[in-house]
Amino acid sequence: MKKFVLLFFVLTLSANMLAQDNSQVSRLAEKGILNHLDVGVNVGTLGFGVDVAVPVGDYVRIRAGYSYMPRFSIKSDFNIETRNGSISSLVSKVGKIDDKLAQYGVDINSPGFEEYKEMFEKFRNVEVRDHVTMSLKPNLHQFKFLVDVLPFKNNKHWSVTAGFFVGPSTAGEACNLEKETLILEGINAYNAIYVDYPEHGIKSTWLHEDGKAKDDPFYRYGVAGFNLGTFADGDKAIMVPDKDNKARAEMTISKIRPYLGLGYNTHLTRDHKWNLNIDAGVLILCGKPKIYADNVYKIDASPIRFDESGNYLGGIGFDEDDFYYGDIVGRIPGTYNYGPYGELRNNVDLVRDLHNIPGKVGDMVNTISKFKVYPNASVTVSYRLF
Repeated sequence: MKKFVLLFFVLTLSANMLAQDNSQVSRLAEKGILNHLDVGVNVGTLGFGVDVAVPVGDYVRIRAGYSYMPRFSIKSDFNIETRNGSISSLVSKVGKIDDKLAQYGVDINSPGFEEYKEMFEKFRNVEVRDHVTMSLKPNLHQFKFLVDVLPFKNNKHWSVTAGFFVGPSTAGEACNLEKETLILEGINAYNAIYVDYPEHGIKSTWLHEDGKAKDDPFYRYGVAGFNLGTFADGDKAIMVPDKDNKARAEMTISKIRPYLGLGYNTHLTRDHKWNLNIDAGVLILCGKPKIYADNVYKIDASPIRFDESGNYLGGIGFDEDDFYYGDIVGRIPGTYNYGPYGELRNNVDLVRDLHNIPGKVGDMVNTISKFKVYPNASVTVSYRLF
C-alpha cells in the first residue's frame, strides 16, 4: 500500500507540475499525451482497488493501481484418521493401556515414567473428534500496471488491455481454528505415546511373549493425522500437527501475473469529469498453483517384507522375533530399542506430489489445480482531475 501511495503521489505531482507549465501542456495536449489524469476506485473479483490513468496519444492509456482482497475466511472440516478408522473410536481403548501395563508389572506412576504418564493424561483429558475445522483465508493483494489500447478512431468506448499484476506468492492460507488447538494437542500426545509405547509396553513387559501384541490397539490403529492420499510410489501421506499443535497449509502462485482483457468506457457526466470503466479479463498464473503442507509422513503401508537374508525391508507388521514395524515407529537397526520410524517431509505439494487425496481436501485440491488463470471482472468509477 505504501508503494502505491508513493506512486500516486509522484504521478499526481508530475501532472500538477505539467499543468502549471501551460506551454509544455499545450505541446503535449496537441499529441494527446498527459492531457488529463483520472483517479478511480474499483470493485470486482480481485477485491477493492484504486488506480490512476493517463493517456499516451489518442489510442493508448496507461493505468497503475493497487487491489486488495479482504481477508474473509471459509470454514471446512478436515477428517482425522488412522489406518484402522477414526481416532475417536480408540480413545477408550488407549485410556486402558496403563491398566494393561499394570498387569505386566509396569506402574506409570513409578520414577522414570513421568513423561509417559503426562502424555497419557494429556490424551485422556482432551476432547478428541474425528475432524478438525480449518479456516481458509485468501491473501490476494497486488499492484497492477496496464496498457489500454482504444483501437477505434471514432469510438473510444471499447479497449483492449494488456499488462501485469505483481503480488505476494502466498495467495491463500489454511489453519485450524484456535479452539481446535487442544484437539490437535491430544493427537500429538497420542502419536507420542504410539512411538513410546513399544519401549514401555513391549520391551518393559515382554508383552509379545504373551502373544497378544498383535491385538493391541496401537498396532491396529497406528499414527493419527490427516490422510492426504498417496505419493507416486504408492506410499501413504499422513500429515500430523506441528510442534505448536497446529495444522497448516498454504497456496502459492507466481509473483508476476500477466493480464489480458477487454474494457468498456463511458462518461457519467456531460463535462466528462466522472467516468465509468468496466473490465473483463484473466490473470495468467504461469502454471498450476502449489499447495504446500509440512509435517507429512511418507509411510510404507504395504505388508511386511524381508530380503533373502531375512533383513527387514519395509511394510507394517511383526518380524519373526515379534518386533513391531509400524507407521512411524520401529526397531532401531542393530539394537533392541524402538524409536521414531518413517520419513517426515516438509514442503509437500498436494497438487504435484500426491494422488488420490480423499474427501473435501481432495475436492479442494482438484478444483485449485485447474486454476491456471484467475478471472477479473471489475467496475471502476473515476474522477478527472484535469
